[in-house]
Amino acid sequence: MSSFDKIIDANLIGQRALISKVLHSSQMFDADALEIKGRMIRFGDNWVADFASCNYLGFDLNEEIIASVEPALRKWGVHPSWCRLVASPNLYTQAEEQFSELIGSEDVLILPTVTLISIGVVPALMGQDGVMFLDKSAHMTMYEAAKMARDSGSKLISFNHNDYDVLEEGLKQHRDNPKKLIMVDGAYSMTGNYIHVPTIVELAKKYNAIVYIDDAHGFGVVGENPDENLPYGYKGNGVVRHFDYDYDNILYVGGLSKAYSSLAAFISCDKKMKSYIKAYATPYDLSGPCPTASLQSILTGLVVNEKHGDVFRKKLYHLSKQAIDGLREMGFYMDNNTYYPIISVWIGDTDYLIQTAKILWDNQILVTLAPYPMVKKGQETLRITITAANTEHEIQILLQAFQKVKHYLLEMQAPLQPGLVP
Repeated sequence: MSSFDKIIDANLIGQRALISKVLHSSQMFDADALEIKGRMIRFGDNWVADFASCNYLGFDLNEEIIASVEPALRKWGVHPSWCRLVASPNLYTQAEEQFSELIGSEDVLILPTVTLISIGVVPALMGQDGVMFLDKSAHMTMYEAAKMARDSGSKLISFNHNDYDVLEEGLKQHRDNPKKLIMVDGAYSMTGNYIHVPTIVELAKKYNAIVYIDDAHGFGVVGENPDENLPYGYKGNGVVRHFDYDYDNILYVGGLSKAYSSLAAFISCDKKMKSYIKAYATPYDLSGPCPTASLQSILTGLVVNEKHGDVFRKKLYHLSKQAIDGLREMGFYMDNNTYYPIISVWIGDTDYLIQTAKILWDNQILVTLAPYPMVKKGQETLRITITAANTEHEIQILLQAFQKVKHYLLEMQAPLQPGLVP
């Protein structure tokens, strides 16, 4: 047995071993895509409808964005490999100015991913003696960033999602610490529900804390001035503007790998904070830069968003509502109170999850699986994501496939909703 085998076998125990089991049991893990046509994907000889993409606005397929990339490549090459501390193509400056205007902050700083922003900014702010208050339902990458800060001496306190009483008690206990950071998602990655910005921000103001919002999924879809015509809101400028707040005590992180289909992310900041992040957040000088294609695609994406974004968001809402209402009529449970295009259909058991995923695959549907321990035991879900590039016909195919999932679960005497007996 090699040293590699010994390390692997020694680690194939406990909760993570179950993920390995699912990985080897489902065709929806590590699937080798060969070709796409719109939101249809070819795997081998089979075409399936894609409900696993997070390209919410369909920018990955937008012809205007695609056509804009080659001229930028001719000008800058595929990847000017300066770290940002040394030099940056002017594409960065243009994008940062336009994103700060769109979200209404003094400035923003762009790095390649939300993860890099978190693991750079959180430890830089907390130092050796900060206190972090982390929503247990927030994205795992924030937890990884918090662990790095904790290893340097900062304190990490977790609280259950929306348990503001526990959060306030922690803030009271550490009211004299000037470095307090509350870490939450904007649109939550498993439910699509939004953080209630007024509650969390006003609580933070009461105890002189900063709110760190990871809106990797929400940015580009959620926006300002929501109404009956467009419940998501307009412009796609994020969950903070959705609730009509500013950035006085908020660090807002917008992901661009979802709605803007690009390898990039940004964090809101004023000039002083931007200078501080550049000096203290190690990814600014130790990570690679965004590829030219990504930078150009977000610049053109901003143009497309201004011209057509609200039309795409309206279609996206319509498709998502059609899917959610149809699934609820069948009796399935989804924790989604926004009609956001993240639809996690509760299954509640990993073995049933594997079998229902096979039914979907055999009926030309690709979704994302969320088995235990990726989620809590009993909360296993089939996670559907819808984009503006999907069609009503594909939604109907999805609903027809879930009729077969329902039939299987009822045959197995499995409940369709948590806490219910079939």
